[in-house]
Amino acid sequence: MPCPLFLPATTGCEAQPGIVLPPGTIRRHCHPAYARHTCPHAAASPNDAMRFLVKSDRNGLIEVAWSLERNHHPVAVGTLTIEPAHQTGTPLEQQAFALASEYLRRKGNS
Repeated sequence: MPCPLFLPATTGCEAQPGIVLPPGTIRRHCHPAYARHTCPHAAASPNDAMRFLVKSDRNGLIEVAWSLERNHHPVAVGTLTIEPAHQTGTPLEQQAFALASEYLRRKGNS
């Protein structure tokens, strides 16, 4: 889910809520990101991609490191503490929440 516009709970983009993207578009452009030259939605975004990494899993909280990228270079970095029972709203938070949820599912704690 590296495209900064992709909302994991839907098939739409934050840039235009409610837009339905064909599955091939999501697979080809949204997941790998860097679609600035092939996707009209990504062309308007200040970032090309988001990257995530689970840093820690302690006491029911997942710490996720994130990086916003443009042209394959980081433009902002940080961490979010995710409480799996509470999803929040921005695309960055939603994508970090989706990562934490998948991490827990694979670990067997869904």
